[in-house]
Amino acid sequence: MRKTALVLIGVLLMASSGFAQLDPDDDGIGVYFDPCACVNCITMDVGAQKAFLVITHPTSPLGVGGWECKMWLEGPAFMTNLELQGQALNLATPPEYIVGTVVPQINPYTYPAVVVAVIDFLITDTATPVTYWIDGVRFHSLPDKVPAYLDGADNNIIKELRQSTGGPQFPVATVNGDCAVATVQESWGGVKALFR
Repeated sequence: MRKTALVLIGVLLMASSGFAQLDPDDDGIGVYFDPCACVNCITMDVGAQKAFLVITHPTSPLGVGGWECKMWLEGPAFMTNLELQGQALNLATPPEYIVGTVVPQINPYTYPAVVVAVIDFLITDTATPVTYWIDGVRFHSLPDKVPAYLDGADNNIIKELRQSTGGPQFPVATVNGDCAVATVQESWGGVKALFR
């Protein structure tokens, strides 16, 4: 009985942690292979595939009023389509996106993520990885060249978006390769405090 209870608890803990959103920080952006922003590293076969451009934990209470970023992929694949979500219009030329929306986008589900685009892409070979990258656009809205979004509650507020894996020098998603992971800076004293 005791072994069965321990196994059941272990299975429940693994199932719940397996579906946790990867980027815990506010105002994040990344490419994921599910709409809840839980998977950014996956193995896929040659052929047509789908990914999601997601803003995670937006701090605006009324959602995303518009957004901007440069998003591209490298490796043996190419994008066949990028479908903007909601009533949206891209004012830039891909791979740059300066997107305005008629109505601020919010998440209709319970997880703190707003899917701003659905990416269709075609993998042509599985021998080398495909990586997705995000950076700021050439004609950026903020003083620094960073991804950003327009606060859905106030059109005068533009907020910086942070890449889910730490910055533009790291891929935000990987197919058929080593995984990029979100990192949290922590001091040794902070780590020791966890065990007091």
